[in-house]
Amino acid sequence: MRENRALLKKRKFKDIKELLLETSGKTEVEFKQTSATELAQIKSEIRRKAHRKAQREIVIYGLCAIILLVPFGFLFIYLFFID
Repeated sequence: MRENRALLKKRKFKDIKELLLETSGKTEVEFKQTSATELAQIKSEIRRKAHRKAQREIVIYGLCAIILLVPFGFLFIYLFFID
């Protein structure tokens, strides 16, 4: 690791910058063009998936709450009301 750090220190910033610019080629990002109808479909699909995910989380949290509260409820009733 020390040797690697020593090698990095020997390089100049200008050399590194030139190396990166020469080897990378393009510097601009090109995005795929889509039509308005495709964008609407993508948005509706994302919203539908998000809604399903939210419903699943609510069900999971509800089941966890029930699983945790039922034993504590029986324990509470047993300790305080049954003598």
